[in-house]
Amino acid sequence: MGVRFPSVQSNVLINNNSSTNVEQVIVTTPPLTLPLDFAAVVLFWYIIHTVGATAAGFTVRLRRGTTVGGTVINVATQQTAAAGNNAVSSGFYFDTPGAVAGQQYSLTLIDNGSTAGGTIQDASLLAFAL
Repeated sequence: MGVRFPSVQSNVLINNNSSTNVEQVIVTTPPLTLPLDFAAVVLFWYIIHTVGATAAGFTVRLRRGTTVGGTVINVATQQTAAAGNNAVSSGFYFDTPGAVAGQQYSLTLIDNGSTAGGTIQDASLLAFAL
């Protein structure tokens, strides 16, 4: 007997530039069908980008849904990075969205204190249900 954990993933960039002081969706997963109501969803993410001019750092958020208006599921903390330099960041988090169908997740980014947007080189987001 085998067990299959439903999963979805994407590395398709929705925005390939970070905006100036505005949170933007970088990558979004396709809809995830949960095997059980209130199943735990494990999320893995990765991003590499050139930090925008004059930025003091950047903040990455995981959100339910496909927009910056979705519920934030992680604690968003600014990571220090020098303007104009490449920054690599990755992480893991989990969510229990409840009794929902077709749950999507998004990885968002904001270059804090930037006067010009940065450039996204690569990003990925994986969600799988337990």
